[in-house]
Amino acid sequence: MQRNVLATLLSAVMVVSLVGCGSGQTAATQSRVSTAAAESESKSKNKDGTYSVAFICKSYSDTFCLTVKDEFEKAAADYTDVFTVDYFDSENTAATQIDQIETCTAANYDAIVFQQVDSEAPVEVVKQAVDKGVKVIVTTGHIEDGGASWYVDADPYQQGQVVAEYAVDNGFCDDAEIAILGGPVGNFHSENRIQAFRDVVEAKEGTKLVASEVADWSKDTAMTIAQNWLVAYPDLKVILAANDDMAMGAVEAIEMEGKENDIKVFAIDGTEAGIEAVADGRLQATVQQDVRGYAVEALNILNNLLEGEDAESLNIDSTLITKENCGDFQ
Repeated sequence: MQRNVLATLLSAVMVVSLVGCGSGQTAATQSRVSTAAAESESKSKNKDGTYSVAFICKSYSDTFCLTVKDEFEKAAADYTDVFTVDYFDSENTAATQIDQIETCTAANYDAIVFQQVDSEAPVEVVKQAVDKGVKVIVTTGHIEDGGASWYVDADPYQQGQVVAEYAVDNGFCDDAEIAILGGPVGNFHSENRIQAFRDVVEAKEGTKLVASEVADWSKDTAMTIAQNWLVAYPDLKVILAANDDMAMGAVEAIEMEGKENDIKVFAIDGTEAGIEAVADGRLQATVQQDVRGYAVEALNILNNLLEGEDAESLNIDSTLITKENCGDFQ
C-alpha cells in the first residue's frame, strides 16, 4: 500500500486503540545471524514496488535518540528505491511504544526499526510482529526477546568505565566527593554505565561516593538535582553523568553558582552539544557513541533483510572524547 495510505491506516488504528484503552540481553555480544530469504516470501510490497518501514524513536526530546533518528532519515534517502520510512515518537513511554509496534504490525509494515524505551516491555509485541513476518531491528540498544529481533548496540559498561577511568587517572577523583546522575531505573544502558562508574571510583582509595540519583536522561531534572547537591555537599568535586543531557544540566547548575573551577563533570553520548562543551572546557570528557554508525548499520541490516539476504546483529565501538581530541569529532 502507498505510504500515505499506511500513515492514514496507522492513525486510524491508533485512535481505536486509544478509545479502547480508557535495556538488555544478558549476553549483549551475542550476534543473531539469520537467513532472511525464506521469510521474505510473506512480504507484500507497496504498489510502487517498495517496502514499508516504520522507525520508532524513543523520544524526540532525547537529544541523542533524535540525532540517531535524523541520521537514519538522511541515510535512508539512499534507499528510496527499496523502501519508504514513516517516523514515530514514543515520547519515552513504554506503553506508547508497545501500541505503536502493535499498530505498525496491524498496518502491514514490512519492517520496524525502533529504539527501545524499556528492554523488557516490548518483548511480546516484537515476537508477535516477527511471527507475522515483520522484520524488527533495535538500534541504540537491544531487548530480551530470545533472538527474535536484530540489533545495533554498544557496551554501556565499557562506556562508563572508560570515562570514569579517565577521571581517576587524571587526578580529578583524588580525595574527592563524587556524585552520579543516572537514567531511568531498570534501563540496561543506564544501569551498566552507573555500575561501571561505581566500580571504578570505589576502587580508588580516598574517594567518597556521596550521592547517586535518577534524572531520567533529562537535562532539567539533572539541573534540579545538581542544585540540591551543591547545597547538601559543599565539598563535591566530581559528577559522573550517564548521558550528555544530564551532564549539561549539572554544568549549568554549577555555573549558576560560580563553581565551575571546583566541580568537574564527565558524561557519555558524544552529542554535538556535549562535544562542544568539552571543547569549551565546560565538560571534562564524554564518550562518543557512533550516532551515524547506529543509523547506517541499522539501515544495512534492514536492507539486507528486505532483500532476502543474511544479516548479523552487532556492537559498535565507543571512543573517549577529551579536549585533546575533540576537534576530530566536530
